[in-house]
Amino acid sequence: MKIILLTVLLIGTLFGADRPKIALVLSGGGARGGAHVGVLKVLEENKIPIDMIVGTSMGSFVGGMYVAGMTPDEIEKMLTTTDWKKHITTDFNRQDIPMRKKNLDYLYQGRLGLGVNAKGNLVLPTGVLNRQPMLLKFMQLTQNVEDIRDFDKLSIPYRAIATNIENGDAVILKSGSLSKSIYASSSIPGGFQPINIDGINLVDGGVSDNFPIQVAKDMGADIIIAVDVSENFSKNLDVNSYFVVMGQLINILMRKNANESITKLSKDDILLTPDLVGYGGLDADKYKEIIQTGVDAAQKSVIKLKDLSLSDAEYKKWQKKHRVKHNYQKPIIDKIEIDNPSYFSNESIRQRLHQQESQPLDLTQLRADLLHLYNMMIFDSVDYTIRKEKGKNTLVITTTPSWDNQGEVHFAMGIEDDFVGHSAYSLKLGYTMYGLNSYGGEWRTDFEIGRYKKAATEWFQPLDTMQRYYIRPSLSYDSVTDLYPNDIDGLDIGNQELFSSRGGASFVFGAHVTTNYEFEIGASLFDDRVDIPIFNLPKFAGVDSHYKYKSRPIFATIKTDNLDNVNFPKQGMKTELRWTKEMKMWGSDYDYDQAYAEIEKPFTFERHNLTLFAKYGNTYHKNEPTDMQRVSGLFILGGLFNLSGYAPYSFYGDNVFLGVLKYSYQLKDGGFFGSLNAPLYAGFSLEGGNAWDNSASSTLDTVKVAGTVYVAADTFLGPLYLAYGFNRDRKESVYLYLGEKF
Repeated sequence: MKIILLTVLLIGTLFGADRPKIALVLSGGGARGGAHVGVLKVLEENKIPIDMIVGTSMGSFVGGMYVAGMTPDEIEKMLTTTDWKKHITTDFNRQDIPMRKKNLDYLYQGRLGLGVNAKGNLVLPTGVLNRQPMLLKFMQLTQNVEDIRDFDKLSIPYRAIATNIENGDAVILKSGSLSKSIYASSSIPGGFQPINIDGINLVDGGVSDNFPIQVAKDMGADIIIAVDVSENFSKNLDVNSYFVVMGQLINILMRKNANESITKLSKDDILLTPDLVGYGGLDADKYKEIIQTGVDAAQKSVIKLKDLSLSDAEYKKWQKKHRVKHNYQKPIIDKIEIDNPSYFSNESIRQRLHQQESQPLDLTQLRADLLHLYNMMIFDSVDYTIRKEKGKNTLVITTTPSWDNQGEVHFAMGIEDDFVGHSAYSLKLGYTMYGLNSYGGEWRTDFEIGRYKKAATEWFQPLDTMQRYYIRPSLSYDSVTDLYPNDIDGLDIGNQELFSSRGGASFVFGAHVTTNYEFEIGASLFDDRVDIPIFNLPKFAGVDSHYKYKSRPIFATIKTDNLDNVNFPKQGMKTELRWTKEMKMWGSDYDYDQAYAEIEKPFTFERHNLTLFAKYGNTYHKNEPTDMQRVSGLFILGGLFNLSGYAPYSFYGDNVFLGVLKYSYQLKDGGFFGSLNAPLYAGFSLEGGNAWDNSASSTLDTVKVAGTVYVAADTFLGPLYLAYGFNRDRKESVYLYLGEKF
């Protein structure tokens, strides 16, 4: 019996030795790596077996999808139908971030800011592209091999190449999580945030070994099919942005080490170089054409490739062993543990997970929960592992605190000029201290100079682990300079500068029903001062130039906000309902009820966007106020998209109505870098509305009609508009507007 067994093994060994081991080596090159899919198609059509795959960056991604069991056609469909901008992004998904963070978007236009880490140092993010959305996408694509930790046990032995960011050495990834290995190999330095695997911070392997031919030789390859999609660096570079410089630097490193690797190919190896002239590493919208270049390149070498072909029977035998898709058997979760070094409580994290103990692992829901936790903007990453001990499965959720986990410094600026005498500017600086307690307490302080002058400090304290309920006490002082119309207390003195200020305290109780809904009630104690410097005299013709009032409002607001972008929304909706009441019996010098409502809704089709905005407000005075008392409850219209062409503060009154229809066409996409690459728009608006006192009659004849034509950009400083405004009264203005909304 032993003799028979030895004979069978010897024959098998000799038979196996008849065929050389073939390695497929796939280089990095960003979206240009789609050509690898075309090569795989030709290899399968010609029945060429692959015994091992080694890849870097995009090569590791395509190779990883193949060894996870996807066919070339399935990989092509995935590449061409996925909206990669949902996964490759500079920003958090605004529709899922907490309402408190959304409200901050309106206070600080743009994306300037610094973080404060656990040591109290000012820090910048480690990458402009967020890690979690892309990593979770890789996890979803490879979930069927979730339980395979040794890459030699995948359908085809596999290696991914990454770079140790601390010393620049190439790191060969041959075990662990396939999805994390693909991410590590693909994380462009300065683009994607690095990932830590086994204590090493890793970035894109293209920096150290973009064409890992030697790795395939070390694995025992006899013949290498090498596909080079490395991008050539430009010798006549127009250095006009950070991204151009970073892209050129990376291309130089990748091209040079790829050229060195090519010298290691033998005469029996096959080098395929798809014709990718005109295609860049970020051309993810051109995958179909790029894949075809891989098909063309492989077919040009098909005669040499056919020497490696198997017979139908042999190839079917190879397929049965290497192309059967593995299916991960989802385990029953016996226990859930939270490994969380951040200030956020474990209970808060656990309550956001839908996974239950004694239930099968639901990977789809778990990934959604992890992304939701990530979008809270508290964590740098939220990960999971399954630990098996004594026949029990423990789901371990691991968080990494965000780079700004102790605080954030906010900056904002704004300028506005209508070139007919009105201009304004604003400079803002704020600091938010995070992690004051396990419920996520925050302390924010803001300062502003310019048309508005402001100093404010506020404590935000959640009352439960889910942060559904909270209190928000605050102290504030602000002042503003406005133009006030003539006829003050019956005296016609023309338009005057009016300085108004307000200082005091507020207390708010609120509820965040979801990440998109907010309800607040509160009360304030303010002291108001209004100054009209008429010829710098304390009195002019019997008119006081200084007025002081006490304000004691109570108020309630209901907000919804799931816009995907504050300034150039494409989807979602924003609404607000606000009620305010002042009464003399509470010690206030004002006596009115005020109701206000607004709605904003965008509609988008490809590059076309139509956004509707409407607001209505009414102030009811129990007793007729003086002109200066009326200042507190006034609604004001005028300025860009606020009855364009009319100067700011042109219309004021107890009541207001404004309807705006804004159309825009996207001339230039921001790509994966979003506002850092400044999307460009052109469009127009149609506006109608008015502001009037209760004593005046309002009819359709009194509605003011205006409009604009404009070009705009969504910059990292905030929205930039160059607009021409006009109206039915033949008044017109040209606007330059950056950042702040006045």
